[in-house]
Amino acid sequence: MSDAVHGLDTFFSLYDAGRVSAEQIDDFVDAWHEAGDDEQRPLAEYLGVTDKEYGILVITDRALPAILAARRANRPLREFVAPLFEALQAAGDPSDRPVLYALGGWLEKPAAASG
Repeated sequence: MSDAVHGLDTFFSLYDAGRVSAEQIDDFVDAWHEAGDDEQRPLAEYLGVTDKEYGILVITDRALPAILAARRANRPLREFVAPLFEALQAAGDPSDRPVLYALGGWLEKPAAASG
């Protein structure tokens, strides 16, 4: 495990800076679980994401670029998740059905509820 996982930087701040890849999120989640009672922050806070962003990450970590783009543009997350949903639909991969179902449900929520 890298030193970055144990430092003060969150996964998302390191991801935003290009210091970790999207695939390394699992290392951070593992480190949070392994920390036990030593880590008091909720997982979303530990990762450096909002509750809404975390809700999308639970569905698919492929949303990380969309989350980053929404933050950088200071725009609603929904504007960046919708194109991801459409791209996954167009790809037609049967293994994406659960992701499409969950993302579709998230996108159908009122904007105030889903961002």
